[in-house]
Amino acid sequence: MAGDRFIPDRGLTVRMVTTMALLALVYAAFVTALFWAGMPWWLILLVVAGVALVQYFASDRIAMAALGAREVTPQEEPELHAVVDRLCALADMPKPKVAVARTDVPNAFATGHSGKSTVVCVTTGLRRRLDNVELEAVVAHELSHVAHRDVAVMTVAAFLGVVAGFLVQAGARFALVAGGGRS
Repeated sequence: MAGDRFIPDRGLTVRMVTTMALLALVYAAFVTALFWAGMPWWLILLVVAGVALVQYFASDRIAMAALGAREVTPQEEPELHAVVDRLCALADMPKPKVAVARTDVPNAFATGHSGKSTVVCVTTGLRRRLDNVELEAVVAHELSHVAHRDVAVMTVAAFLGVVAGFLVQAGARFALVAGGGRS
């Protein structure tokens, strides 16, 4: 197994456990708010279970959608796939899916809740700014998240921020439509 070849990072483990503990506190505050709002316990449990399931199983797709990223084939992005193939072969790890987000913002990220759903995404802005050696370093960093299995924690933890961003955008659009676009 690929993860067995990597030296455990105790600091990373502590940070991931801390992140999950803080996320549990957010859930506890959410449950408390629903309780104080007068929601019945059975409905609170149903809502929390639903949010947790969506958070775990769909957060990777939601993160990709937030950036407008899409999976690309080796024929569409041969150089990017070659970098990922080479690094995965060197690390003796399975190759994740490869995606590209068409935005000028220079960024790369790994997302996914399991080995089969893992995606490494690079933006066109990053590709435009970096040479192959720099791109390889960035992709290696993202693959290290996959290898250390912290990508699942990061994906789940980022879910609340992504959903909050979607809600703010929807609220702003609604305000513009409801207000008739008045200043």
